[in-house]
Amino acid sequence: MAYASAAARVASELRSEIMQGDITPGSRLSQQSTAERFGVSRIPVRDALQILVGEGLVHPVSNATAVVTGMSIAELQELYEMREAIEPLATQIAVPNVGRAEHITMRKQLQIMEEHADTRTWLAANGAFHAAVYERAGRPRMIELVERLRRLTDRYMYVHIEVIGQTEHLVSEHLAILAAVENGDSALAATLTREHLASAHDFILRYLMDGQDSAGTDHFALKASLTS
Repeated sequence: MAYASAAARVASELRSEIMQGDITPGSRLSQQSTAERFGVSRIPVRDALQILVGEGLVHPVSNATAVVTGMSIAELQELYEMREAIEPLATQIAVPNVGRAEHITMRKQLQIMEEHADTRTWLAANGAFHAAVYERAGRPRMIELVERLRRLTDRYMYVHIEVIGQTEHLVSEHLAILAAVENGDSALAATLTREHLASAHDFILRYLMDGQDSAGTDHFALKASLTS
């Protein structure tokens, strides 16, 4: 139990640092140095790195070392294509089962986002806002996939919020989704969810495209790390 708790803590800290660009793509994370940094043994660090491997944030290069994965246009496209296909479906299935408790949760998370909280808190509230709906779909495998895709996309959303800015559209889109859910309009809520994902996708994609030079070199990871 102690190892599991320590692994979760280490994974959480490393995840945040990777998302925020404090640990940049290509950085090597050794079990030994990471264990020394966090004051734990190598076992929870090994388990923490396995968690991050499963989330696609790092990939192993040896039994004791992992490397932080980069961000790219290809990954962004794939992640959002999958999300735009799955999440509207989850919404449409879930809305008839959403009740007052979920409405309260959504409003609470929306308030947190509207209060200009730090980006980590904003991302957590955003995830909880949408999860309040999705979890009522009764599709555990679908929701597990949605959550994994969201975690992978959060690195890009961090850049949207911290670097690109122009987040006003996110507030209005959340309000529209909330209204549709509260009105029990599953078709409209699904459509708004798809449009919400597509708008974030478009903002970030245009930023990434601006980060490529004429030779096609992707400078996005460098820009993200320098401006985080």
